[in-house]
Amino acid sequence: MKKRIAVAGAFLLLVFAFSVFTVPAAEEKKPSKKVSKLMTKAQKAIQDKQTDQAIDLLRQVISLEPGNAMVQHNLGVLLHEKGQTDEAIASFEEALRLQPDYQKPLLALRQALFEAGKSASGNKDYEKANSFLLKLDGLPLPAAENQGLMASAHYLLGFNLFNLKQYTKSSEYFGKCQASEGLDKENPDLYANSTYFLGMMEYIQGQYAVSNEYFQKYVALFPEGSARPEFFTHANYFLGANLFRILEARLAKGDVSKITESAAEIIPYLKMAVENKLPSEDVYVMLGNCYVYLKEYDEAVRTYKQLIELFPQSQQLKNYQAFLPELEKMLQQAQKSKKKR
Repeated sequence: MKKRIAVAGAFLLLVFAFSVFTVPAAEEKKPSKKVSKLMTKAQKAIQDKQTDQAIDLLRQVISLEPGNAMVQHNLGVLLHEKGQTDEAIASFEEALRLQPDYQKPLLALRQALFEAGKSASGNKDYEKANSFLLKLDGLPLPAAENQGLMASAHYLLGFNLFNLKQYTKSSEYFGKCQASEGLDKENPDLYANSTYFLGMMEYIQGQYAVSNEYFQKYVALFPEGSARPEFFTHANYFLGANLFRILEARLAKGDVSKITESAAEIIPYLKMAVENKLPSEDVYVMLGNCYVYLKEYDEAVRTYKQLIELFPQSQQLKNYQAFLPELEKMLQQAQKSKKKR
């Protein structure tokens, strides 16, 4: 089931208009006549949408004035537009090296790193994606940047680490995403998704009570009558699964108190998963067992028959087939007892 999980919701992308030929905060020295002529030609090439020519002209400028941060930034803009991501990133980095307080290449670099990380993640190259995103995470945070970019980057880092099975680090970044100020109002989808995955991380690590807190929080975000996302059914499944695991732990210690109340609480969550055809054999096993705890043997038999029919390739099939006759005996005995009454 874990492998079927994908990123849900749209990332909040920063709308960033790359500014060409803008002067940085520091005062630039007057360029030579040759450089001025090349810059004028480059600007004309950009206006005429002759990007390759503009790139070539800016590179000529850099060869004459290698310390010009403004030109490095503008070259990065054009390379980014051409889809030459690595070269664009290198150009923005050089502009910042030349002038660390120059905000435009900082904003551009952060955006380029995010987009590169998002693209690599979409191609399931999670290690490469994180190399971009971790670099972004280590950069100064400019005041002019929409904070949604960083929240999205943290979410994506969490998602990539989840797929790399680095669950502790994954939880850390999903937590950073969820903790972004105002995220629940500015980007409720991203807030909900990070909450969902935090629940997943705790479930995977066996922290069932903590996991349930996150899933309850997630489900509460979508009240009755509201549009419900793809993961709503999964969240309800995990609510039931967490409660079942907690019940199992109690039974293993010999604590059978309130077993019927616990089973009755679990069943609605698992029934929702079954009704929505969640492709998990575990849900049928847990649901069947809960019906046994409630002595609703007819429902238990029906659930186990569905399990056997739906998962004929299961490695546990023989166990399920062996248990079904036992359930049918329980059902017959229960029916006999009713008749005697």
